[in-house]
Amino acid sequence: MTMATAGGGGGGSFRPDPSPSAGSSSSSGAKPIDHSNEDERKGKNKILVNSTGGRGGRRAPSTNASSKTYVLFLATCIFVTMTGNFLHHRIADPHGVHRRAMQQFEMTHLGGHAKAAHEEVRTKRKERQQREREGGKARDWQEEPLHDLAGLKCAADHGGPADEVAAEMVYWRDIPSDAAFRSPIGGNDGGRRKYLTFEPDGGGFNNARMSMETIVVMSHAMGRTLVLPPSQGVYLLRKDRDKQRVHFSFEDFYHMEQIGYEHEGLNIISMEEFLKAEAMTGNMRNKTTGIVQYPPNNRTNWDGTDPKPLKEYLRDVTLTPLDWNPDRCLAAFPSDNGPQHFDELNGMLAEVKKNETKWQKFEDRPTPVDASSLARLQEATARVQKLCIYDQEMQAAPVVHFMCYHKMRVRMLTHFYAFLYFEDWR
Repeated sequence: MTMATAGGGGGGSFRPDPSPSAGSSSSSGAKPIDHSNEDERKGKNKILVNSTGGRGGRRAPSTNASSKTYVLFLATCIFVTMTGNFLHHRIADPHGVHRRAMQQFEMTHLGGHAKAAHEEVRTKRKERQQREREGGKARDWQEEPLHDLAGLKCAADHGGPADEVAAEMVYWRDIPSDAAFRSPIGGNDGGRRKYLTFEPDGGGFNNARMSMETIVVMSHAMGRTLVLPPSQGVYLLRKDRDKQRVHFSFEDFYHMEQIGYEHEGLNIISMEEFLKAEAMTGNMRNKTTGIVQYPPNNRTNWDGTDPKPLKEYLRDVTLTPLDWNPDRCLAAFPSDNGPQHFDELNGMLAEVKKNETKWQKFEDRPTPVDASSLARLQEATARVQKLCIYDQEMQAAPVVHFMCYHKMRVRMLTHFYAFLYFEDWR
């Protein structure tokens, strides 16, 4: 039995064909089904479908015009792209502009003798190291450096780009005059050594890093010996304490000893060294009672322990400037320890505020680093209303301590280049 469509339609119901064969008449006289019209309709449908991109059957007539247009469009895109790259790298040359700007800075402010100055600094370091070794004062972290802090070398050991290419990736530059800088305020010159202690920021690791960088620069600017906090738990790095280490210090992540070595006017010691040298010898006094106060349980090594008792002790025996808030003030450092500079700084601030300028004015138009003190202060104070001056009280304090206490909103969470202002840019 064969199956045929009712009425010649392709989608209708099916009924049995009683004829013994597709082309013969039935015994009852029924006429055979004519499929010619149906085949003609199907042929037309095929032509219609194929003319609009369908599969099979005949294809619509085509010309070479569309192919030529596509090839011309592709060639134009390639040409525009290559021309843009050429103009950007050969004419605009952003890397060359940066390089020439740095060379001009060296010629103007470093006399064009950066290499010679660098070698002079290294010679002085070696001489100091030799004197300290002969005097029995050399420490392990002052030995010959193992790392070049201002360099990025990836080719030799890591299969990375060549040194000249890697140099373009470093956003800092080793300026010898910075390495030879000694604070004009002179916290460690001509008398008892002075210190800066601090509490790591309690946020994530990046917050702790930002705060630490600011503290290091302030210690250098103040001429104070920087005391590193002991190793302790870090937010989000305390998991699986039964399987892995959960207490860390900044020395576990950064070459802190190298920073102290490479900068003539910066000394860095551990908290244990500080407590042995100052606290256990009776030099630390309660700032309220004036009575000598020793560390809790006379402990000097606080690595891996609860830091809260140590924090409370340091807050009791040090000068703790709570008003040094990066959200409200700008840390200002006078050109030397003369008291007349405090009035000069406040006078410049009053002058700036007469014609207050919004920070948007300096967007993409930064003030030159060697501009006048007033011009630089105008940019630096565009977002704050007052100065936190490193005044006589802070300069005289044996130990300045910067605490981190979120409930009081006391934390040194800022970028150092947005918080510190130097009357003398050098």
